[in-house]
Amino acid sequence: MRSAGESAEPKTKRYRRANSAQPIRVVFVCDGNACRSQMAEAWARHYAQGGVEAQSAGLYPLGEITEDTLAVMSEKGISLDAQESKSLEAIDWRQVDVLVNLSAWPAASIVPSFTGRRIEWQVRDPFGESLEVYREVRDELEQRVRALVAELMA
Repeated sequence: MRSAGESAEPKTKRYRRANSAQPIRVVFVCDGNACRSQMAEAWARHYAQGGVEAQSAGLYPLGEITEDTLAVMSEKGISLDAQESKSLEAIDWRQVDVLVNLSAWPAASIVPSFTGRRIEWQVRDPFGESLEVYREVRDELEQRVRALVAELMA
């Protein structure tokens, strides 16, 4: 049974590196690559410990990570110093196994040529909202990413 918001792709096509020494490559996509996808990338790096290679990108990248994103992740001891806001074009999609879409656009329309697993997550965009909203989004993404990493590494 698939989780809520996940595409109906057959389970046999989940990720091509499942039996390989190479990490599974995941890209988290949102609108500005300044909040949600950055948080998800950081959580994946934290929980995967090298078993999953995480990146993030934006449809319309802001070019920076918001101060509120940095602040709420810092509250949990997670640094985003190694991350940067970037566009979809900065990703080599031939090397990606899983695309996790956090944007309002359907994943199929984001990178039409992508043939890996596509996952849709409906997560509120905190941009311009209060720190409390950023914290709620951070905590929701932590739970979702932790479950995804456990599944991918199983």
